[in-house]
Amino acid sequence: MESSKILPISVGVVGLTILLFSIAQANKTRKGKAYQDGNPTEQSINAKDIATTLYNAMKQANFTNTEKRKTILTTLTGINEAQFSWIVKAFGSRYYNRLTGNTYFALWQTPVKHPLKVWLKEELSDSDYQLLKSNYPKYL
Repeated sequence: MESSKILPISVGVVGLTILLFSIAQANKTRKGKAYQDGNPTEQSINAKDIATTLYNAMKQANFTNTEKRKTILTTLTGINEAQFSWIVKAFGSRYYNRLTGNTYFALWQTPVKHPLKVWLKEELSDSDYQLLKSNYPKYL
């Protein structure tokens, strides 16, 4: 009689373990991807890679404004507001010298970290920034 009770309990424990493992794997797969309304967009993005691309373009002192503008706007083309929120989060706050427009600081300057919003505002013209702001009003 005891062995007949153990089998259903064992099957239930194994089933629960498989279910929890599947949920954990699904969450691991979603990390770093942008989702809208809890569902993956048709073209999920890697927010960390996009944040790195934006950072690399904006931190360069030898980039011309035209090159920076083109890189920034091209990188953000096709990005919806939900995806942009993931990019802002992935970018975080990074050191930026508002005086020189790059990541270099003189000995007397105190390095300060700024979010993506500040970086974009400093690096783009007012009209380009307003264009991005109209696309991502919650974040800019």
